[in-house]
Amino acid sequence: MKSFSMTCTCGHTMTAEAGTRDEAVQKIKAMMTPAAIAQHMAEKHPGQPVLAVSQVHTMIEQAVQAA
Repeated sequence: MKSFSMTCTCGHTMTAEAGTRDEAVQKIKAMMTPAAIAQHMAEKHPGQPVLAVSQVHTMIEQAVQAA
């Protein structure tokens, strides 16, 4: 297993242990449910509109890298 991570524009880092990058992307996507996205936006991006799940998942696909 390897460590993979992504860092949001706010500086918050999410990590996942996975065998491949694709597996890590899927794990991080699974963590970012609509409720988790709403909570993250409220805490880390106050005043900004809540992003759609599809937008967040696209960001995850682009940003995950080996840690």
